[in-house]
Amino acid sequence: MAQMRRGCIAIGVLTCNMCNRSIEHGERYLLLEKDGEDSDKERICMDCCLNNSMAAHVIEKGEKVLTFFTEDI
Repeated sequence: MAQMRRGCIAIGVLTCNMCNRSIEHGERYLLLEKDGEDSDKERICMDCCLNNSMAAHVIEKGEKVLTFFTEDI
Protein backbone atom coordinates (compact mmCIF):
# COMPACT_ATOMS: atom_id res chain seq x y z
CA MET A 1 0.00 0.00 0.00
CA ALA A 2 1.57 3.29 -1.13
CA GLN A 3 1.29 6.38 1.02
CA MET A 4 1.69 9.95 -0.21
CA ARG A 5 2.87 12.60 2.25
CA ARG A 6 2.09 16.28 1.68
CA GLY A 7 3.06 19.24 3.79
CA CYS A 8 0.10 21.63 3.66
CA ILE A 9 -1.14 24.93 5.05
CA ALA A 10 -4.73 25.01 6.29
CA ILE A 11 -7.04 27.36 4.38
CA GLY A 12 -9.92 26.66 6.74
CA VAL A 13 -10.48 24.99 10.08
CA LEU A 14 -9.59 21.27 10.03
CA THR A 15 -9.33 18.58 12.68
CA CYS A 16 -6.24 16.51 13.50
CA ASN A 17 -6.97 12.80 13.09
CA MET A 18 -4.60 11.87 15.95
CA CYS A 19 -5.48 14.28 18.78
CA ASN A 20 -8.75 15.80 17.45
CA ARG A 21 -7.38 19.32 17.96
CA SER A 22 -8.52 22.04 15.56
CA ILE A 23 -5.98 23.00 12.90
CA GLU A 24 -6.52 26.72 12.39
CA HIS A 25 -6.35 28.74 9.16
CA GLY A 26 -2.70 29.32 8.16
CA GLU A 27 -1.32 26.52 10.34
CA ARG A 28 0.91 23.82 8.80
CA TYR A 29 -0.16 20.19 8.87
CA LEU A 30 0.70 16.84 7.26
CA LEU A 31 -1.71 15.17 4.86
CA LEU A 32 -1.30 11.40 4.52
CA GLU A 33 -3.10 9.91 1.55
CA LYS A 34 -3.27 6.14 1.06
CA ASP A 35 -3.59 4.83 -2.52
CA GLY A 36 -5.06 8.13 -3.75
CA GLU A 37 -8.46 7.50 -2.15
CA ASP A 38 -10.27 10.57 -0.79
CA SER A 39 -11.71 8.61 2.12
CA ASP A 40 -8.23 7.49 3.23
CA LYS A 41 -6.84 10.99 3.95
CA GLU A 42 -5.45 11.77 7.38
CA ARG A 43 -4.66 15.29 8.55
CA ILE A 44 -2.07 15.49 11.32
CA CYS A 45 -1.19 18.68 13.23
CA MET A 46 2.38 19.89 13.76
CA ASP A 47 2.44 18.88 17.45
CA CYS A 48 1.50 15.27 16.64
CA CYS A 49 3.98 15.19 13.73
CA LEU A 50 6.84 16.34 15.94
CA ASN A 51 5.86 14.01 18.82
CA ASN A 52 5.63 10.98 16.49
CA SER A 53 8.78 11.72 14.43
CA MET A 54 6.80 12.52 11.28
CA ALA A 55 8.46 15.95 11.11
CA ALA A 56 11.85 17.26 12.16
CA HIS A 57 13.89 20.43 12.38
CA VAL A 58 16.89 20.19 10.02
CA ILE A 59 19.65 22.53 8.91
CA GLU A 60 19.48 23.37 5.19
CA LYS A 61 21.75 25.97 3.60
CA GLY A 62 22.70 27.25 7.04
CA GLU A 63 19.08 27.73 8.19
CA LYS A 64 17.01 25.71 10.60
CA VAL A 65 13.82 24.59 8.82
CA LEU A 66 10.93 22.28 9.64
CA THR A 67 10.38 19.40 7.23
CA PHE A 68 7.91 16.55 6.89
CA PHE A 69 10.24 14.73 4.53
CA THR A 70 12.85 13.28 6.86
CA GLU A 71 15.37 10.71 5.65
CA ASP A 72 14.46 8.07 8.24
CA ILE A 73 10.86 7.78 6.98
